[in-house]
Amino acid sequence: MKTRLAAVVLLLWAGTAFAGPPSLTGGRQMPVGFAHQVGVGWPSVYYEYWRSGTPDWGIGGEIVYGDWSGEFSDMKVAGAVNAAVRWQLKKSGVTNLAFQIRPGLLLGSIEAGRDDSFVFGLRSEFSLPVSIELTPKVNLITGGTIPLSYLVIDDADDPLVLPILARLGAEVKATEKITPWLVFELGPAMAFGDFDTETEFAFRVWAGSTFW
Repeated sequence: MKTRLAAVVLLLWAGTAFAGPPSLTGGRQMPVGFAHQVGVGWPSVYYEYWRSGTPDWGIGGEIVYGDWSGEFSDMKVAGAVNAAVRWQLKKSGVTNLAFQIRPGLLLGSIEAGRDDSFVFGLRSEFSLPVSIELTPKVNLITGGTIPLSYLVIDDADDPLVLPILARLGAEVKATEKITPWLVFELGPAMAFGDFDTETEFAFRVWAGSTFW
């Protein structure tokens, strides 16, 4: 009897394990409609408005107070606007893979030497977000992102910043309408400009929630 009961429980779990929560941070196509996403961490606090489609797309803004690209871009304070387009490439079992493009524009102040300088930034962020549906309520988030950025800094070198960041995080279905999440991004970053090429460790981290 215990063996049969265990088999039934296993079958029920297997039948639902392929239906994790909807995802904006991962690779699963969002449900029909719209969603709001907020996040806070390093280097910014942000808000995004998303619409479903083929592809899904979103627009948003952020207040930046750290390394916009993870390294070589430490802002005193800046404002940025972003747009995002995300295509789901493949769903295989519990794994969802997508391709996302996120162009952005930034205006603000950056620490350059002993003084603060005006900065204008352009970014083309390319990413492969992946979500793995662990349970009906939990997704593991992984994949990678390249937030390629070019900064025009008043009275300083204008660097081209090339980070290559791995992603790791999770999102949890708290209610039918709320999905909290946490995402880390870390890896090497290279800076090119009127100086020798530099390489440093880069990271970004946010915690937030999606409202469906």
